[in-house]
Amino acid sequence: MIFSIPQELVELAQIFKKNKEKLYIVGGFVRNKILNVPDEYNLDIDICSSALPEKILKMLEKTDFEASYMNKEIGVLEIKKNIRFEHATFRKEKYEFSGVHIPNNVEFITDINQDAIRRDFRCNAVYYDILEEEIVDPLNGFGDINNKLIQTTTDPEIVFKDDAERILRMVRFASQLGFEIEKNTYKQAVKNVSKLKFLSKTRIREEFARIVLADTAYPIFADIKYAHARGMMMLANMGALPYILPALEEIRQSGLIEDRGKLLFEHVMNVFAVCDPEVRLSALLHDVGKARAKEEYGNFNGSEDFTPIIIEQNLGEEGLCFSKKIIERVKKVCLGQDFNKYGLESSKNIRHFIAENYEVIELILKLKKAINFDKYNKKALSFGTTRLKSIYEKMLKENTPFTLKELKIDGNIILKTFPQIRANRIGVLLDKLLYVCIDKPSKNNTEDLLNVAEKILIKNKQDYLEN
Repeated sequence: MIFSIPQELVELAQIFKKNKEKLYIVGGFVRNKILNVPDEYNLDIDICSSALPEKILKMLEKTDFEASYMNKEIGVLEIKKNIRFEHATFRKEKYEFSGVHIPNNVEFITDINQDAIRRDFRCNAVYYDILEEEIVDPLNGFGDINNKLIQTTTDPEIVFKDDAERILRMVRFASQLGFEIEKNTYKQAVKNVSKLKFLSKTRIREEFARIVLADTAYPIFADIKYAHARGMMMLANMGALPYILPALEEIRQSGLIEDRGKLLFEHVMNVFAVCDPEVRLSALLHDVGKARAKEEYGNFNGSEDFTPIIIEQNLGEEGLCFSKKIIERVKKVCLGQDFNKYGLESSKNIRHFIAENYEVIELILKLKKAINFDKYNKKALSFGTTRLKSIYEKMLKENTPFTLKELKIDGNIILKTFPQIRANRIGVLLDKLLYVCIDKPSKNNTEDLLNVAEKILIKNKQDYLEN
């Protein structure tokens, strides 16, 4: 089997050959080539050989290739020439502490068969000899790829005990590729799922994020439309959610019924399945406050009191350590999707709501579309959501300013025109002018805004002006 590969790899392999070393590609790139995944989705290329890192660094000193350590302890180098590669020297690994991902003992070896065994799954332990242009397959990973099967390279109990991250990787590959999991492999993953608690939150977050977007990894596969939902249900059924999103597990265990008679957890999963990638994290968390509200108040009213707190606990420093920007966005979307609670009967109130949530309003609409689809089994938006959408679109057409930066006036113009204004009231005045323009976008011109500002100042002299 001949693969099309970057010319840089051929050049690198020739350098290795001159130094009596064979260079191989291994892992996802090889697996995906066998699956006929287009090169545009094969961005990461892992390479390996029996050559020690020190030898490789010396080999490449007077070449066009740049090489540097990524992880000296386990012998991983970054090699670059137009394209970036990661090179790992063949090795054996021993783990002293169960589940922690990092081996405490590494032994460099020359046996490719032993190197294959230390990897996670047989489908990822297929090698490609670059110069010989042939597959090297110590563990029949080729067969697993053809059979769309995931199984560990050796005893799955040991594989998962050594490194619990492999449990999450198993779910990711199964969902992304549409593979099934071999029975004993799955059984041992479930048995060792509690070892996820030994992993860093960062590693959990990275794998979790890939599962959330599983259907986008290889969209060429026709059978992975709901790959992300399949992956999330795997995590739930395996008992992994307490170590990833405890709030979602709380909903699952609660057995709560949502207002149309469906299990709340089922509703959340359905919404997650059909929503756009941009709002999937919000979809998973949009109802997390309901279990606490039910416990505290006896019903779902007031769930918004708990939602931002729970989101912070699950996504913040105590949880998956997402960025503050992402956390705040998820909070706003989750609270904003329940906009009817804010008494938006009038167009004016809706315009104000949109202005206050302008950064996420399109995400709110996307989430509401998915929620409505699950609740009413139709793609059409509810009356309230349709009204929100139409007013938002109208505001865009009107060039409605959503921020102070979009106003045709600023603090300098205010101060120059009204020198007697108190410095600490300029910002307050600008906020008032912004809302004037939110209600009437045609007022967003310097002349009209100065006229409005003058009226406000005359009416509120004591509050705004120096004596």
